[in-house]
Amino acid sequence: MNKKDFSDLEDQIMSTVSNALKAIDFANLKRDITDKTEDTLNQFKSKFNGYSEKYMILNRKSKNDVSAYISKRPSGSISGILYILFGVIGSLVFGFSVITTLVFKMLFSSVVIISSNIILGVVFLFFAVSLGMLLRGMTLRKRVKRFKKYVRFIDDNSYFLISDLAKFAKEKESFVIKDLNKMIGLGMFLEGHIDEEKTYFMLNNEVYSDYLNLKKQQIAKEIDNEKSNEEIYNSEKEEKESIIRVGRSYIEQIKQIRNDLYKEEIAIKLDKLGNIANQILNQIEKNPKKIQEVNKFINHYLPITIKLINSYKDINNQLIKGENIENAKIEIEKSIDLINTAFENLLDDLFEDVVLDVSTDISVLKTLFKQEGLVEEDFKK
Repeated sequence: MNKKDFSDLEDQIMSTVSNALKAIDFANLKRDITDKTEDTLNQFKSKFNGYSEKYMILNRKSKNDVSAYISKRPSGSISGILYILFGVIGSLVFGFSVITTLVFKMLFSSVVIISSNIILGVVFLFFAVSLGMLLRGMTLRKRVKRFKKYVRFIDDNSYFLISDLAKFAKEKESFVIKDLNKMIGLGMFLEGHIDEEKTYFMLNNEVYSDYLNLKKQQIAKEIDNEKSNEEIYNSEKEEKESIIRVGRSYIEQIKQIRNDLYKEEIAIKLDKLGNIANQILNQIEKNPKKIQEVNKFINHYLPITIKLINSYKDINNQLIKGENIENAKIEIEKSIDLINTAFENLLDDLFEDVVLDVSTDISVLKTLFKQEGLVEEDFKK
């Protein structure tokens, strides 16, 4: 059927529908059908021009011959009109028949009731089918009208945001997604695709292929990032475990030396040293971010401390204790006091964030209590 023949068919259909509507005045029905029919008469008159190369999806605008990817006879363009035509004719004919049958039944009640009921039932059934055809036709025509609106929005874009189309069409985004999927299934968009996130509509297979490739690259990048993060995490975890393990071994050595020197005054200082060192390691286990702050504590201070108290143990085991030995012991004991003080300060620094969090929480609570009138000053008022 060429363009002229189709135009003649449209004129005939329009004329038939108009004549049928004149037979009986269904005002609302007439207005709706007329609007739907007029909106679709020029469906094959629009053409799309221009062609240029397609670019990468989501990165640049691509100008194509969009008409190559849009059905020239969208589903419902003809069938919708036919449904409306036969629906209107059937509704008029069988509607009139239903009314006639009811009048006949009222006037001639002596006639066999069963036969009149059967006739009424059959006629009403055909009337209902006709109404169904009419509604079906109107639905198809509405979809064709939306399709034309979508095509106008597409212009020369090979992809677009579905949310933008929904705003343009003044429809809910969820409805537009279902509508596009239906149109794709019916072949109205010959190569249409919607992405997995239901965010973009892609007009052709090439753009969709670019999208899939981009998606694969993104997934591969995310996997690499996850692996990298996992490696960093594992590295940090190994570093923490190694430092904790070394620190525990030093503390164990301090305990052993302390047990050998339990009769000496330094034993009390070593108890304190071991306790502080243990608390530092416990805090690092709870908050690994602080591990850099204790590197010197583990790698320098503790080894030197072990060396000092081992020296103390060696000179303390000398049978002859001269003045030099006693002076050395005194100096080491003073050094242990100094080390304990330094380790206490280090431990205190590790609790800086904890104190800050506590202060913040207390400040928030005070503000909330004041707003609710629960502080003591408010009660006095």
